[in-house]
Amino acid sequence: MYKKVSIVLLSLTILSGCQFSGTTAESNKDTSHSKEIAKDTATKTKKQEDPLPNVSSNNWNLILVNNDHPMEAIETPLKVLPNGLQIDERMETDYNAWMNAAKEAGFNMVLVSSYRSYDLQKQVYNQSISDNQSQGMSYDDAVAETKKYVAFPGSSEHQTALAIDIVDDEWLATGKGLIPEYDQTASQKWLVQTMKDYGFILRFPKHKEDLTKISYESWHFRYVGKENAAYIIDHDLSLEEYITKLQEAGK
Repeated sequence: MYKKVSIVLLSLTILSGCQFSGTTAESNKDTSHSKEIAKDTATKTKKQEDPLPNVSSNNWNLILVNNDHPMEAIETPLKVLPNGLQIDERMETDYNAWMNAAKEAGFNMVLVSSYRSYDLQKQVYNQSISDNQSQGMSYDDAVAETKKYVAFPGSSEHQTALAIDIVDDEWLATGKGLIPEYDQTASQKWLVQTMKDYGFILRFPKHKEDLTKISYESWHFRYVGKENAAYIIDHDLSLEEYITKLQEAGK
C-alpha cells in the first residue's frame, strides 16, 4: 500500500513539475514577445525622431518632377555613356560603382532608358498611345493606360537625367521588357537591397502610388545621393514625402 501511494505521489509530482515548467516557458515566451514589440516600437520611434540630413530641398539631386511639378528649363551637365545614353555627370561615379558591383554579384545590367529631352518624351508618350490603340483600345482608354506608366511631356523624371530604367540582360532577352514582374528576379531584388549604398531609390514603389501618381515601376530608379537615399529608404518615404518634410523643416 505504501509503495503504491509513493508511486502515485511521485507521478503527481512529475506531472506537476511539467505543468509548472510549461507555464514558465509560456511566461518567458510572452515576456520575450513583449520585449520584441517594445524594441520594434522604440526603433520606429527613433526613426521618426531621426534628424533630417543637413541638405536643401533645392539641391540638384532632389529636383522634383511629376504631373504637379513640370520640369523647369535648367541646364543639366550630361555625360554620354558607352551605349550612347546620357545621365547627369554628377551621378556618374556612383552609377558606375553600382553597375560594377552588380557585375561582381553576377548580374549584367542593361540601361534601357535614362535622360530624355522634352521632344523625346513627347515621342515616347505618343507612341505609347498609338501602341495601345493598335491593341484595340479607344483613344481615351489608350491615353488613360499610357498615363499609368508614361509621364506627360514636361512631367517626366527622365528629363532630369537622374532617372534610369535598368533590367538584367537575361530578363531583357526574354522580351518581357519593363513590366512590374521584373521584381521576381534576383537582380531586381539585389538592386533594391543595395541601391541606397550608391545614392539611388526605387522611385515609384507599389505602396506609394497615391502619392507619386505613377503605377509601380520595378525597373525605375532615381539618383538622390547617398545621404538622402538612406533617409528616404530607412523611413519608407516617397520622394514627394521627403521633400515635403525638408520644406516643412525650412530646408
